[in-house]
Amino acid sequence: MYALSRAAVAALSALSLVGCATPLTQPLKREVATAAQPVEVKVGIRQPELYGAFEVSRAGQAAAAGCGAIPGIGILLAAACGAAAGAMDATINASRAKAADETIRPLKDEIVDLKFDQAMSSAIAKALTNVPGMSFSGVVVTKETTDAKYEETYKASTAGGVMFVNVDYHLSIDLSTLQMSARALLYPRSPAARAAAGLPGDLNAPAAPNQATAMLDPKNAAYRSMVVYRAKLPLQGKEPAEHLAAWKADNGRLLRTSLNDGMAQLGRLLVEDIQRGPDAPALPSLGKVEGDNRLQADLVAESHGGKLLRYPTGALYFQTTLGGTAAATAQAPAAGGTAPAAPAANTATAR
Repeated sequence: MYALSRAAVAALSALSLVGCATPLTQPLKREVATAAQPVEVKVGIRQPELYGAFEVSRAGQAAAAGCGAIPGIGILLAAACGAAAGAMDATINASRAKAADETIRPLKDEIVDLKFDQAMSSAIAKALTNVPGMSFSGVVVTKETTDAKYEETYKASTAGGVMFVNVDYHLSIDLSTLQMSARALLYPRSPAARAAAGLPGDLNAPAAPNQATAMLDPKNAAYRSMVVYRAKLPLQGKEPAEHLAAWKADNGRLLRTSLNDGMAQLGRLLVEDIQRGPDAPALPSLGKVEGDNRLQADLVAESHGGKLLRYPTGALYFQTTLGGTAAATAQAPAAGGTAPAAPAANTATAR
């Protein structure tokens, strides 16, 4: 069954996620990076806290499709039938989201003192200082991640470029895995930067035939990346209650360790990816592997207690199984292995 994260359910139409026909990743050209100085950074974290994934109901969608296929039902009745089916999905998903929240409430209570938004933005800001030849400013968190708000921010900016980094973090349906992801889109803002990216220098100029009409369509981003961090408990295959207990033990030690490590790894991977220009050689593949999402990926590194996978989309996934090495990497970002996200199979987020 198809599953989706809560955050994604709420923001599927947002620019901060992926455009349908636009490649998920796009390396940053050096001439654009040079012209886009400084780059203003907004870290979008819409969710207020950790959430649990749930299986998203699609039964209503199938029923809605069937409504239009009923001979003689009429347009109005078909529309009413479809709306009722959609409402059924919404009700089921709301109930499942609430149940997921109630299940992981003990974990939220354990980390109530963890200021995730502040820590995540600090990790990204610190990591970005390691990008040679680039200047980043205004690295702050925003809870408003709609297209309209992002466009307002972009238009008001006086920086050479604006980069939006949307962050999501949640536990898998069976509570065995913590997943954190960062989706970055950098838009050139100054006339020089836009020209270097092949865009009209004037923000209000008509779009060229090969450009998207929406100002912040992902197609107009000079840089796109997706990095994902997945930390798995060693007791895979156990019951969710056992996984919950493992995360909760010792005042949530494993959960805190994984969250801290994930922040550091996402920041590091983002920085490494930004520096990997269009002409840089691809990370060499050590072989094909099947990722947790059942998709084939290239194994490009095995280090720091985990595996770095690259999917055909260019997304990077860093996968680690918690153990003795996990705690060691939490404080010091390791130099090689955080991977962005590929489409997850059977995972749903409730927010």
